[in-house]
Order: sequence, then C-alpha cells, then structure tokens
Amino acid sequence: MIENDRYYRRYVKDVESGYIFLQTGLVKKTILDSLFEISYRLAIQIAKDKKFTDQTFFKDTPYTPIFDKTPLKYASRLIKQFNHIQDLYQDNHTAKLVSDITQFLKKLNNIPDVQELTHSYLSLLKKTNYVMPFLSSNKTGYANLINKYDRLLLLVDLRNTQQNNPTLNYPELDNAKFINLASLLDMEVRHENRNPTLQEYLTRQIAFELINIRGYNEAPIVPWGNSGFRKIQTQASITDPGLGHLTGTIRKMDYINGTNVHIEYLERGEENDREIVEPYRLPDMATIGKVKMSVGKDTSVSSYVGRPMFEDTFDNSFIKSVHTTIAVCSGIFMNGLSECKVAIERMTVSQAIKFMRTVSANVVRDESLQVLAAAFCINYPLIDDRETTLKTNNGKPKKITDRMEIAKLGIEIAKQGNFDKVTFDGTANWYPSDPIMEQLGYKNSLELVHKAHEVGLLTYFSAGFRFKHLTDIVQTGTDGIGLGGAQILRFMDSKNGFQDPFKQENVKKILDINKTAANSVIGQGAILLTRLDRMYFEGSLPEWANGQRNTLYKALLNKDEETTNNILDSLQEIMQLPIDLVHPLVAWGQRIISNQDDAIAFTTMKKEEKEHYINLLKRHIKHHDYNELNSVLKEIHSNK
Repeated sequence: MIENDRYYRRYVKDVESGYIFLQTGLVKKTILDSLFEISYRLAIQIAKDKKFTDQTFFKDTPYTPIFDKTPLKYASRLIKQFNHIQDLYQDNHTAKLVSDITQFLKKLNNIPDVQELTHSYLSLLKKTNYVMPFLSSNKTGYANLINKYDRLLLLVDLRNTQQNNPTLNYPELDNAKFINLASLLDMEVRHENRNPTLQEYLTRQIAFELINIRGYNEAPIVPWGNSGFRKIQTQASITDPGLGHLTGTIRKMDYINGTNVHIEYLERGEENDREIVEPYRLPDMATIGKVKMSVGKDTSVSSYVGRPMFEDTFDNSFIKSVHTTIAVCSGIFMNGLSECKVAIERMTVSQAIKFMRTVSANVVRDESLQVLAAAFCINYPLIDDRETTLKTNNGKPKKITDRMEIAKLGIEIAKQGNFDKVTFDGTANWYPSDPIMEQLGYKNSLELVHKAHEVGLLTYFSAGFRFKHLTDIVQTGTDGIGLGGAQILRFMDSKNGFQDPFKQENVKKILDINKTAANSVIGQGAILLTRLDRMYFEGSLPEWANGQRNTLYKALLNKDEETTNNILDSLQEIMQLPIDLVHPLVAWGQRIISNQDDAIAFTTMKKEEKEHYINLLKRHIKHHDYNELNSVLKEIHSNK
C-alpha cells in the first residue's frame, strides 16, 4: 500500500482479513442500491457516447431522493429510472443493457436463494461492464465468494489474492470490522491503479449497505492539519453530492493527491434566489459515510451543513436551531469527516458569535482534528451589532455591504465564534456563479488569507472557479478551493439548471494546474508566507524570521518575483522544515521546543516560566495527552 503523506488517526486496529455470511435480504438491498449507482454510471456513459458539451447537454428532471426502499417499490422506481434515461437519450449503445437490467429487476424479488441471487447479480455486472467498463475482468483479487457450512461467505484477505481458500482460517467479522476492511480494500485497489474485480466491487457495495444501518462510526480521521505544513498546501476541494465521488474521485490516486473530497448538494434548478433556495445544501448521511469509507485514510473528507433554520425570532428558536446544527455536525463527525461547513446567514454578528460558540462547545468531535468552518457569502450583508460597534455608531448597528469588509469581518466572527476555518463564498441570485476571483481579485484574496492565517484560521474560497482562476488562488497560499459546479466539474442543462454527469477527467487537470502554480516563485513564496503566518500564530516563529514576514507579504501582493526569490533564499531554514506527519498539536509543540531559544512566544517570558512550559510540552507529547497539550499550547499563545 502507498505510504500516506497525510497524518491520520485511527480509533480501532486495522483488520486485514475476515469474512461475513451473506443473507438474501442484505444482498437484495445491496443490489438495489448498487443499481441506483449504476444508473448514474449509465448517464456518464451516455454523455460520452453522445459527446455532450456544456452547450449540448440536456436533462429533463432534477435529482430526487429515494422515497421508499422496500424492495418491490425500490425495484419499480429503478425500472422507471433506467427506462426514462434510455427514452430520453435514445442511446443505441446502452439499449440492450437497460433491457437486461430492467428484466433482472422484475425478477429480483422472486429469487429467495442467496447463492442464485448473488451469482445472477454478478452475471449482470459482467454485462454492465462490457458496455461501460469500470470493473476488472481478472478472476483473482482480494475478495472471494466461498460456499461453506451450507452458507455463502464473502471473504476478504488483503495479504494474498488466492481464490477460494478452502481452509477458512479467518475470523468472522462484525459489521464495523467488515466496513473497515472494505475501506482498506478500496484503498488497496486504488493504490494498485486498477479497477476492482466483481467480488471486490460486491464487497464495497455490501459494506455500503452495512453503513446504511449504523453509519461508519469507526472511521479514521485525516485532518486538514496546520497551514503551511502539509505536502500540498492548497487542497482542491473537489465537490459533489456523492455519486460523482463514488464513481470518479475515488478511482485513482491521481485524483486524490492534492484533493480534499467535499460532499455537498449543488443543483439549484430553476430557482436561484438565495433567500428561497440555499445555493449549497446538505448531502444525505448514508452517502457521507460511503464516500468516507471509499476514501479511507488517503485524504481528508468534508461536508456542507448549511445555514441555521429559524422558525421565528433568533431568541425564540435558538435552542432548537443550535441543537439541530449540533446534531447534524455531530453525525457527520462521527462518520470520520474532517470538516463541517456552516453558513453564517440570517443572524446579526452578535447572534452569529453566540450561535457558533454554542455549536463549538457542544458538538461531538475530536476538536484538534475535526474543524468547524464558518462560510460567509461576500454578497450577503452583515449587521454588526456588537457592543463595540454600537458605542462608535451612536448606539446603532452597522450594515456591512462592501465585499472585502464582509470577508474581513468574517475572519473576526470565525475567531470570536471559536470556529477553526473561515470560508469566503461568492454566490448570488444567479447560476452559474460569478467567479469569486473576479469579485475579489488576487490582492484582496491574498490579504484575507494572510490575516486569517496569522490568527490561526484555515481558509477557503468558493464560487465560479474556472481553470484560468486556479493559478492566482493557489498563489495566495489558501488551504482550500471549492471546485465542483457546472463551470468546471459537472454537466448542466443551461435551460433548467439540472445537473448530472461528473467530469472526473477534469480533476487531474485541476491538480496539474495547482501543482504548477505552487511550484512557481510566487507559489513558493505564498507557501513560505503561510508557514511564517502559521508559526507567528503558534509562537514558534524565530524572532529573526518574523521581520521578513511583512516584506514577503508586500512582495507577493505585487507578484515581485525578484524580492520573493531573495526572501526564499534567506529563509531556506523555514522552507526546509518537515511537513506534519504527526498529530497537528504535536507538530505545533515540537516547533516551539525546537525554536525555544528564539521563538517569539518566549520573547518576554522569564526563563523559569519558559522551562516550565517546555517541560509540560515534552511530557504531554510523550504521553500523547492531546487534551492537556492543547491547553498548554493555548496558554503559551495567550501569553505571547
């Protein structure tokens, strides 16, 4: 398996082999959900067959969730769905396959025997794979079906690919362990740069069905980590409601390295008024767990949550609204995700801070690894009613409408609300969105990243990105870029706004552009500034390096390559610091210990007090006491 270049924390031991008994009911549900996914793959295949472009693609129905999963009704829904796709696009290449699938669905509920059911499904997968290849025809893999004890077993062994091991010297796995094993299997297949075998695909789908029961509550966490100290500073947050990830993003490491896998419902349809329909919306919880399972430990996964829902006044609906947000975020975090993004809208500034502090204090999460992100739309005015504002504005709140002022205030709100990340969004009452880089520009975006990083916040920009904007945004040193809309990663019917096939081939193009931008002089300078700002916040920055922070910032504002290059040369010691492959708090503490002789955290501190803190840091790092380590680091920071 490929060595991971991101720190991750697991909460249970990895299981490399084992089996489960297959039951008719479980397999039947698995098949139905699998065919729902295959209907999405069918749309992707038809888009290829028809050579659709952004101008010629069409779709006549919006996304609709499944309303009834009882097998008979679910099968009936799928038959209608497959026939509708075929009737709409009239693709001769897929006509026979659609007929085979619908005939299979008609017979599905009349097959009581699990072996007959499973092998009929595998036979259908072979036919499907012939028309739209996504599986390996290789008969040997890490998963195999075995007849034993008059039962059908699904065995997975990541240590070898021998088929049908008759000895069965393996443990029977409970649901949670099997999901973990299936996650490792998906990672292994991806690392080998190949498609899964029929049985490996069945393993994934069975695990997905088990996630439908209790989620993926033993998932490892891959955090965003500390700004400036990840291998790829600016992560492309590849965004999709779920099926695009499961059929595209997760397939190759070429799509994963440099990517944060973000799950978010994007389709607005024909209504674009932000007050009526939120531009981005919450995905379903089962899909969140499935995407996390398939990504595993290879990169971070995040989800959109959305704006709070108030029934009446803020005060009257505060308890219900804040508890709803806490519950949603907690459920997402319990599936191992690294981030929940909450839109800060329909609240005054003081209300937002109160709301956010309550969410932060009560959400179920590992607070040092899982972040709360505050999303601010730069086109959505803020009402600043903080006491300090009232005192300077004749006792009246102040309406903030300027985009840059909204974004700067967003940094303050995120910090005061005890959130960990600030995101700047450029949506408005139309779609596709105007590119945020054309609304803010490079200089303003760099300023926002600089201001946020030096107070310890992660940063993120979204709305309207096209390929031509990527170089500028990467050269700000931001942590994340939201990419997933109709401009760059999805087909959309321009007449009604309905979206469908995910353009997975564009992911690699995005990552290649980002890499080139990051390797440029200005890109390297932005990474250096990100490191300097992060270390300034930590208090780990040596005094001799702090003086060049502002000089570098000014050089980057003007894209002054000569000055930037000179500073890069003079601060090679900072650039050569290792990336964080340990717990983010440990990495922070280790930087303070390494620079204890001239770290700015200790500039005015007495020798005895400094030695006391250094000893505490060493002790808590040694004992992996992250709660105490967090407290000590915050205490050192407050004394800076």
